[in-house]
Amino acid sequence: MKFLRRNQCFLLTLAVLIVSSVLVVRQFLANEAAHTRRVEEFLLLHERGEAKLCERRYQLLVQELPGLSDRSLVQDLLRTAKLVDAQTPPLDNLVWKYHVSVGNELKRRAEKRLEPALPRAESP
Repeated sequence: MKFLRRNQCFLLTLAVLIVSSVLVVRQFLANEAAHTRRVEEFLLLHERGEAKLCERRYQLLVQELPGLSDRSLVQDLLRTAKLVDAQTPPLDNLVWKYHVSVGNELKRRAEKRLEPALPRAESP
């Protein structure tokens, strides 16, 4: 009991840190699940031929690309790669446009990571 009284402030701070960490992780997972749901809805709308709704979904997905994790981008790239033909790209196909946008975002991030590494690689 003396231990709890003596370390009350420390233990409360530790409890708040643990709870907030759990909440952050849960929010991150919820955001990933929501993005996956939005992509699936986009693909279903495209399959059904709902052009207006599909266009709106496409705009929302493209706007959130910079904030997504690399893992989500790779999942989206793989998911859309199954649905598009890379040999003959239809320019009016929104799924193909989204596929290209995701690929471009991944390339941009890779180049950003390589910029600091290039001078180190060139030096002996």
